[in-house]
Amino acid sequence: MTIPHVDRTPDTRLRNVLEAALAAKAPGKEDCRYLLGFEAHSIEAGVLRATANAITRRRFGNAGLMLGQIGVHMAPCDGGCAFCAFAKPHTTIQESTLSMEESVQRAQAFSQGGVAGIFIMTMHRFGFEWFLDYVSQMRRQIPAQTQLLANVGDLSVEQLGELKAAGMTGAYHVVRLGEGRDTHLSPSQRLRTIERIREAGLDWYNSCEPVGPEHTPEEIVEQIFAGLELGPRQHAVMRRFPVPGSPLFHHGRLPLARLAQVAAVIALATLETDTVQSIAVHESNILGLMSGANALYPEAGEP
Repeated sequence: MTIPHVDRTPDTRLRNVLEAALAAKAPGKEDCRYLLGFEAHSIEAGVLRATANAITRRRFGNAGLMLGQIGVHMAPCDGGCAFCAFAKPHTTIQESTLSMEESVQRAQAFSQGGVAGIFIMTMHRFGFEWFLDYVSQMRRQIPAQTQLLANVGDLSVEQLGELKAAGMTGAYHVVRLGEGRDTHLSPSQRLRTIERIREAGLDWYNSCEPVGPEHTPEEIVEQIFAGLELGPRQHAVMRRFPVPGSPLFHHGRLPLARLAQVAAVIALATLETDTVQSIAVHESNILGLMSGANALYPEAGEP
């Protein structure tokens, strides 16, 4: 095997976009589409990732963030998401719930391991009173400095207010790629929940997900920018896991290099979004954390 000779340097436009980013000027949609137009293993993509890495380290004081996630309940879900292992049309899982004792043990282990916060995750549809009680009990039993966060389905602003009163400080919620096409859920309803999270005074955690190899730069950029005006505390990227038997399985999985390239673009696109406190990549990997991401998520409980 021989390494091909490279006789070119990145073009002027790329240099201008990255120099502007180094001066804290975020690229717009058109430039982000341009940045995602490079092949993931190209010189240009490599320069992009290296620049985003340097910018993120300077932007966040070379500090990383670790957030845990505990799946406390799983069941066949009528959300019908074509990318999800729990979707009723193709799932083989059986309903189960982690006991409070198990969840507290895992949360305490996360806290001792240094996580700043823990997401409590359920299916899209769940019993709100049960979840509120679950959160309240966990809040009393884990260290006060460890935040509790929600990763659940659509909620009213009143319900979000109750969760806040119980000690929850934020929530993850996304209008996902292909929402309403690859899912049975309403994009407008999910957007309203995001607006309610902000209205309730909770931190909102956002992501570009679930990204697959078939998604175009245009689709990815639209999803990246969709939430910026709403002020996320965190932006992120997650690649889709190819679930056997699911409608999207045949597309396969996004290569890590491409995932890191998207993370780099998100790091630059959010430069002028003051609410953003971190950039996450999922699943966690070294390449992504060297390409503009500075946050990761260990998980425990149901996936």
